[in-house]
Amino acid sequence: MSDPKHLSTTRRDAIKLGLYSGMAALGSSGISNVFAEDSKLPLITKVVPSTGEKLPCVGIGTNSFTVADVPNLQAVLKRMHDLGGIFVDTASAYRESEAAIGTAVDNLKMRDQFFISSKISGGEKNEAKMGDLGGVKSFDRSLERLRTDRLDLLMVHNMLNADELMPKLQAWKKAGKIRYLGITTSEDTDHAQLVQYMKKYPLDFVEVNYSIAYRNAEQTVLPTALDRKIAVVVNLPFGGKHEENLFLNNNRVLPAWAADINCSSWSEFLLKFVISHPAVTVVIPGTTKMEHMESNIQAAHGVLPDAAMRKRMADAWNA
Repeated sequence: MSDPKHLSTTRRDAIKLGLYSGMAALGSSGISNVFAEDSKLPLITKVVPSTGEKLPCVGIGTNSFTVADVPNLQAVLKRMHDLGGIFVDTASAYRESEAAIGTAVDNLKMRDQFFISSKISGGEKNEAKMGDLGGVKSFDRSLERLRTDRLDLLMVHNMLNADELMPKLQAWKKAGKIRYLGITTSEDTDHAQLVQYMKKYPLDFVEVNYSIAYRNAEQTVLPTALDRKIAVVVNLPFGGKHEENLFLNNNRVLPAWAADINCSSWSEFLLKFVISHPAVTVVIPGTTKMEHMESNIQAAHGVLPDAAMRKRMADAWNA
């Protein structure tokens, strides 16, 4: 695995390079079936600062599934769990995708073995404007779609009406309907306002966009998360769509030294850079494909880059 691999190599081919072996397993994260039979690398977990709970550091974003995809989603989620992943991110605004997750997890009879996070859409005042249910109705509908009576995490989606919704989230947390609460964004222009909310409310989590190529969160959100002891979920670790996608029009060569941090593909390399930031708790690359999920979840195994390696990775990407 020391030979450089071009980015044009498919993710399926990268998986075929093989998993690593020979390292001792770390302590359990408290969930069953943490390791796949074909992987001997230790699972990397990160701590939720408000409680000390440990979470496997790679999950899945699920905004592209439909009800017709339930058999595929069911297989993807089961395999992800076999490989150590438990964090499943969805949102009320994702409509069919949220319902598909509920059906798939219910079919698997594994509700207690996944960490399910959803997002609440706007507030009651925005129902007509959004053409959708907001506020309390949004939360009730999410519980119905997800076929559960509680969520592990509920976040205000894209900060919309956060001041109106936060008292509701706090009440639901106190009542045991949610374990954690937070606020999300996926836009750099929202970072300053997100920081203000982080200082104003007792948040357990924030979700923010961050990648090796788009690192503005390092200047604002991530330092505040460390200071305020707030867990961080990262979206868009491979950039956004179209020209922002880090896999497009890229002729970089995967360095041979990537094997030192247990990376055999660019997806692993990019994800390990993100999750190695001290503030980051979990990253949620979105995918509907089994082979992509398997490649992504390998980044949650082995070792994390230290500060010197992170600089080396960033320099290699920018070269």
